[in-house]
Amino acid sequence: MATLKSILEGHRLTPVQRRIAQTLAAHVGRADYLTTSELAELAGVSQPSVVRFATALGFSGYADLRRALRDLEPGDQGQQSTPAQNTYQLAVAEEIANLSRLHASLADSSSLERIGAIFAASQPLVIVGVRASQALARYCAFYARKVHPRVLLIEEVGSSALDQLYEARRAGAAAVLAVAMPRWPRELLPLLEAARTLDYCVVGLTDQSGSPVLDYTDHSLLVPVGTTLLYDTHAAALVTLSLLVEAIADADPTAAEVLMEAFESRAHAHQYFLKS
Repeated sequence: MATLKSILEGHRLTPVQRRIAQTLAAHVGRADYLTTSELAELAGVSQPSVVRFATALGFSGYADLRRALRDLEPGDQGQQSTPAQNTYQLAVAEEIANLSRLHASLADSSSLERIGAIFAASQPLVIVGVRASQALARYCAFYARKVHPRVLLIEEVGSSALDQLYEARRAGAAAVLAVAMPRWPRELLPLLEAARTLDYCVVGLTDQSGSPVLDYTDHSLLVPVGTTLLYDTHAAALVTLSLLVEAIADADPTAAEVLMEAFESRAHAHQYFLKS
């Protein structure tokens, strides 16, 4: 017998659809009695959005979804009708679970160490991230520059980005880190295709094995995202990017130490930081 979680599983929902799913989770004990207008009012969305939500889950319409909700496991209904945690707590709990999965996957760290060595040897190292992944790529580049002498950050795609990719390759770049968390930007693919043509080693940081960007990568780092809130949360991705910086430093500790000492010297000379 189905559960609400199993009905939603495997579907990439828009923020509006997530709001409807959250509303169903909060009222699952009586969700099968709600009309489209009642569910829309509770969720703060339009009636057509509720209908589109049902079809996005693979149902022929909202009536078909209601029948599925009526057949939910009793335990699922009872558990969800009086939730022990609010949405914010559930979002944090999901990310704790994601971090636990990441922790377990690192029992064998050889893949991360191998990628760190590839990145350390690339002069410069190219990091790409657009749209929602832009902030993640910028975070990685900021810290990578502390341990790597040359880092090129590409935050916008198009002909200028292609120029940067070609110029970096001529300068000696050999590796690209492509941060591609959902929703996966279509415009990223031509840049990755060009990277493959230029014989870059492309490493993709993405959320699942079905991500289209993996068709263009030589190595992949799969990290789950949190999907409880309207927009994805990226705790595991941020930790993974920090681990990559650590792996780069570990691959060439002498060079990393020189760069870190130089930064600390600048920071002290120019008083970058306030004292506690």
